[in-house]
Amino acid sequence: MKRAKRNSRINGIYIYALIVAFVVSMGASYFYLKGKFSFDSSFINELESRQAEDARKGQKKDTPMLYERQETALPAGGGEEAGMHASAEDAVRKYLQAYGVRLLDLYVDNEGVVYVDLGDELKKNFRGDAAAELNIIAGLYKSIEPAVPGFIALKILIEGHEAETLGGHIDISKPLRKEIAENT
Repeated sequence: MKRAKRNSRINGIYIYALIVAFVVSMGASYFYLKGKFSFDSSFINELESRQAEDARKGQKKDTPMLYERQETALPAGGGEEAGMHASAEDAVRKYLQAYGVRLLDLYVDNEGVVYVDLGDELKKNFRGDAAAELNIIAGLYKSIEPAVPGFIALKILIEGHEAETLGGHIDISKPLRKEIAENT
């Protein structure tokens, strides 16, 4: 009887020691690896700088946006650039019509990255697998490619904000390059 109590007590101490060791190692791992798994995003840096600039000017925004729709949506030069912008929007709208998704905005930066801001219907209603998600993204890429000369990458935004994925399979947090269209 004494031996059983003693073994039970030793087992309790052993389990307690394992729990303490686990918690200490998890804490140490967190602090040691915290910097290794963080990344700097130019989009996040740009967003933070715009928020700081707005704060200096006394402007307060309810929701942070990656870009200003009114000021950057249409190219300032007009003419050929405006026609390219309109043809790209038409191509994207035509492609997205089958999915019942709204095109909120389309922006082409100086480096050839096209930002497509979509409504959240696609993300909310997506029920497909990885192949279906790849087909949607690749189709979007292919619909923009002929309409925008100098097009090098596609950045998909949902309601003006960066998204990690549409359906949980493909990472869209970074601009997507030609490889995405070649994989279909």
